[in-house]
Order: sequence, then C-alpha cells, then structure tokens
Amino acid sequence: MPVLTDMEIKLDAREVVLALHQGKKAPKALVDETKDAIAQSQDLVHPRALYEWVKVVGVNGEQVLLTPGNGDGDAVLKLGPHADLMAKAELALISIVTIGGEIDEHIDMLNKSGKLLEAYLLDSVGVVALAEVGKAVREYAEKEAASRGWGVGASLAPGSLQGWPIEGQFDLCALLPLDEIDVHLSESGVLVPFKSASGLIGMGRGYSAKIVGSVCRFCIRAETCWRRKK
Repeated sequence: MPVLTDMEIKLDAREVVLALHQGKKAPKALVDETKDAIAQSQDLVHPRALYEWVKVVGVNGEQVLLTPGNGDGDAVLKLGPHADLMAKAELALISIVTIGGEIDEHIDMLNKSGKLLEAYLLDSVGVVALAEVGKAVREYAEKEAASRGWGVGASLAPGSLQGWPIEGQFDLCALLPLDEIDVHLSESGVLVPFKSASGLIGMGRGYSAKIVGSVCRFCIRAETCWRRKK
C-alpha cells in the first residue's frame, strides 16, 4: 500500500495565530511564542499519508459503492444525504494522514509540567501541520486527475460531512492497512494518534473543478465556523 513520507510541511506563525484567534489579529508576542512552538515541533512531527485508489461503482441513495484496488469484493460507504457529491466519480482516492503521536506525548508532558500556554501553542501547530499533510494529498489527487484530463470533487470525511457520522471511519478505514503508518481506530471510531485524519476524494470526467473543494456548507460545524463568517 503506497505511503507518502517526503512531504514538505510549511508552517507560518501568523497563520497559526490567525486560526487560534479565529481570524483576528493577535499580539506580536504571541506570534513570537508561536514561532518557538514551530521550532520545537520540528523533531516531533512525522508526516505520513497512506492512500489507495478505488473504483467508484456508483451511488445508490445515501450509499457509495466502491471496488478496492485489490478487487476483493465491493465496499459500501454510507455517506448519508450528500452521497450525491460522489455521483460523478469514476475513481476515488481514500487516505489516512497523520503526524504521529510523539507531538501529543510532548504536549501532555508540557501540560503536566504546568506549561499550559506552551502546550496549547504546540497543539495548535500540530493541527496546522496535519492540515498541511492533508493538503499534500489533495494536491496529489489534483495532479492525477489532471493527467487523465478529469476533474475532482470535494474532500469528504466521516464526522465532518453532515449525515456521515464518525462511525463511518470503520467502513472507510477497513479499506486501508492502518498499521503501516502506526494508526488505529478507537472503539468509538476516532483515529489514534489523535492528529490523524481520513479523506475521500472523487474524480472523473463529469467533474469540472481542477482543485479539490471543501464541503463547508455541509459541515456539521457550518453554523459556528469563523472561517465561513469571514
């Protein structure tokens, strides 16, 4: 199973701080402390992305029918009322991205030592680093689609798309050998290490977009997200 490890993670202190302050300007002192957190994260972040191409057989109501690359039977993902977002897909890229668990262990140590701000900033840096790994996977999907003269759909994931609950991780992750990147699922369907994420991106001749989109309007946090309010 292919694993991406040579991804360049670019972290900018101001971008991290903007996320912390929901788009509002923050004091320079906080930006400087965030720079220190980014420097500290360099030896703690281990980006990896496990992925697989699967054939999209079709959409049936709220379900997407897939055929894994190994051809070992079909798989069903219960995406819910927005399964039609995959209706134009001929292929799909499924992925699990992670930056490993070392950073969370260090954050826990900082919290126990009473260094709460340092822990908070390092945690925020980790979240942004994970987003950068996800960005690398999206760019990979875009390049593959472009090479075929196809378009791409939006990036979908259990727990973020309305109607596709976190329990959907079990069906999605069953298509990938998570142990290859030292990731596993908890009993409640949460990926561990916690700074890990899953994704499903459709592509095909029917899509017009060349850039992987988002489903902000269908996100379970759409009403409270500061990014949408901006």
